[in-house]
Amino acid sequence: MKGQTVKQFITPDWKRVVILAVFLFIAFAGYTQSWVFAGKDMGLPKPPLFDILAPFPFWVLWVISLFPLGMLSNLIVAALGYEADFIMRGPFWLFWAIQLIYFYVLSCTLAFAIGRFGRK
Repeated sequence: MKGQTVKQFITPDWKRVVILAVFLFIAFAGYTQSWVFAGKDMGLPKPPLFDILAPFPFWVLWVISLFPLGMLSNLIVAALGYEADFIMRGPFWLFWAIQLIYFYVLSCTLAFAIGRFGRK
């Protein structure tokens, strides 16, 4: 890609922002639903929106959307010679920062694909 093309690819517009907002909502709802797996057994209080989000499959959507990131992080960690999956099991802030970057690149890719192939 040329410099101008890369700049156009990552420049935010309304499509990218809407797609990113959907991904971030799925991530928030999936994280809220994950209380069942860890927080419930540890005696942590139920998240405020858990009962509203419980009937929907947000956790499954979140895990499926993070699958490529998990596989990529395993390749990176293996190439660096580490045995632990640091990106997915690292500090809370690092996981969300990497997830935000991943979802933004994914939203740029989807907006590009919609713009390129959606008109035909």
